[in-house]
Amino acid sequence: MSLVKLNVGGHVYWTTHDTLTSQGPNMLSSMIRHHNPGRLVDDAYFIDRDPETFRWVLNYLRGSRTLPRKNSVDMYLLKEEAEYFAMDELSTRIQHALCPRYNNGDFVVVRGSKFTILNQNETGYVVTRCGKKFKLDSSENIEPTVVEVGDVVMAWYQPLHKRKAGICMAIDGKDFTIQFNGEDGQHTCPSTGVRF
Repeated sequence: MSLVKLNVGGHVYWTTHDTLTSQGPNMLSSMIRHHNPGRLVDDAYFIDRDPETFRWVLNYLRGSRTLPRKNSVDMYLLKEEAEYFAMDELSTRIQHALCPRYNNGDFVVVRGSKFTILNQNETGYVVTRCGKKFKLDSSENIEPTVVEVGDVVMAWYQPLHKRKAGICMAIDGKDFTIQFNGEDGQHTCPSTGVRF
């Protein structure tokens, strides 16, 4: 285990090489991989940044997923530090906590699977697919999508007053024709009653 000494704004932090390189490429991992003697002060890498905010950065690199309170000064300072240190995943998590990209009811696709957003939390989204709930981390590659003909969906089935699995057979404006299983046949459902 290789120890690394950092002097951040006059405060000395000790950590490991593995910790600083744990979250992929960023300014800190580049700094220790490429020897730069101009930054060494008393055998410590000198970083002219706020030492109080840096503890959040270091804790994140150590595996913590805890962020400062939403809309607190600490959160905005950490956002600046994440951008300064080129920590894309941390920046994405902070941006999500401050202003989620998707809202309840939005359709999204991740790794080829379509989901419906149920709600947001500090780390990402709670989503549904085929009646099951899942968690998506905000750092994942989440893209918007739509219901298309052939998609398996959960649609409102009026006779039973609940959602049932079916296949989208046709789309006419905001109305979807859904083929339900068995003898339930095809029914038209408004877009508000359809989700993945």
